[in-house]
Amino acid sequence: MVDQDASFYLMVVVAMSDHEIHEKEATAIKEIADKFKIKFDPYLAAQEISEKFGNYFNRACDYYISIIQNTEVQKDTLEFIKKITYADAKIHDKEIEIIEKCRKKWGIN
Repeated sequence: MVDQDASFYLMVVVAMSDHEIHEKEATAIKEIADKFKIKFDPYLAAQEISEKFGNYFNRACDYYISIIQNTEVQKDTLEFIKKITYADAKIHDKEIEIIEKCRKKWGIN
């Protein structure tokens, strides 16, 4: 899995962190994918993540964070995650936790 793929899967993990993907979150992810001319289905990705990690969001999060090594992709991913966090107009503690985990792991202030 390359950095960009991991970035999109991490966005889905953020959207799933409250145990469901809201339509506005899925739409935001699709808009980002469209901007990069990438075909990406957040609902299909959510299903793959659930099959691979179950409800272990921290494991999924750690897995995708560790794959993203390119500093530009890391910075972009952090901004995209923020957009996903705000998409449903509800900021959850788990979403903030993931943002902070990314910042710490990637050394971004």
